[in-house]
Amino acid sequence: MADWLLNAARKLNLDKASLNILTATFEPVELNTSPLIHNARSLKEIIDKELLAIGFEKGFIAEAHIDFQFLNPNIFRKGIYCFPYLIDKEGRRYDSGRIIAESYEPEFDAFENRNINSAKFSATLLDKWKGLFK
Repeated sequence: MADWLLNAARKLNLDKASLNILTATFEPVELNTSPLIHNARSLKEIIDKELLAIGFEKGFIAEAHIDFQFLNPNIFRKGIYCFPYLIDKEGRRYDSGRIIAESYEPEFDAFENRNINSAKFSATLLDKWKGLFK
């Protein structure tokens, strides 16, 4: 997810963003692309599984967010600072502190249809090649 998020943020010239984990939505809304939303949905499942494993019900967490800070690309091109926090149903807030995530993929346009729908694009290209040999 870091690759998609960082490339989208660079394209939009963002220095910060946030994710509401429970609704799998990003702020600013321009980041709500299918690859990012797909990855964000799995985070709620992780929280739910962890809560059950330690004896809490699924609804114990009322809010779950990650605030992102995108670093100056001239200094740290591939880094993202992540500040996750949870708020339980009683209003207590749990902060984990700063986590540094890095992008490992080469730069790409996170809004280009060919990248967003790469599986669909590959299948279409394969179908075209198959058509050449009929």
